Amino acid sequence: MQKNMSAALRRAGGALLAAIALGAQAMEDESIYSYTRVEAGAGKVRGQSGSAQSLAIDGWVGGDFNRLWYQLDAERRGGRTEAAELQLLYGRYIAPFWDAQIGLRRDERPDGRDYLALGVRGLAPYAFDVDLKLFVRDDGKVFARTRFENDFLLTNRFVVTPSVGLEWSASDIDTTVRRGAYQADLGVQARYEFNRRVAPYLSLSRTFYPRAQPGGETAATQWRAGLRVLF
Repeated sequence: MQKNMSAALRRAGGALLAAIALGAQAMEDESIYSYTRVEAGAGKVRGQSGSAQSLAIDGWVGGDFNRLWYQLDAERRGGRTEAAELQLLYGRYIAPFWDAQIGLRRDERPDGRDYLALGVRGLAPYAFDVDLKLFVRDDGKVFARTRFENDFLLTNRFVVTPSVGLEWSASDIDTTVRRGAYQADLGVQARYEFNRRVAPYLSLSRTFYPRAQPGGETAATQWRAGLRVLF
């Protein structure tokens, strides 16, 4: 089953490259823009020894109708990389401020896994940044992710960004995690923008595991300080 799914993902990857090539041809008649947000930070998880470091990159390059999106999320604790996820997506304009996306996701840590990714990304009313994704893993299991965040300007330079994220699974992940909404992340980030491109930040987040069984993950609180840079 996993071999069949891996072959299907490879075919999907080939189709994605073809779609990106067609998109690139279409972008020849468009002006090309780009946006990249990098957040690098370090902090501590309450109740755990040692520090935690994180790196998050989110961006795109393209025109008004066709874009190449990329995302990287990585985290280290105790000198070891515990999580590393990369997404590469082709985005197509479907409505003002909204893109439909298709692409691939690769998890290098904790286990090397490949996924087909489908989703939409855009701005909802009141400038909520919305990211909705469906993932089909190379073993056939289906997952979903929803994330919402918004910027609130307390002054021209001081910005507070609350965020909510949910992880879903259509089947039991293992003996310790049941299907359904198995992880919820609540967070808030406060940053001071020296200019629109550079801002130090402090963040506080709480992660819950509502479907965890005995022996599974437990809720954790983490604070973090870092630097946010826009390109």
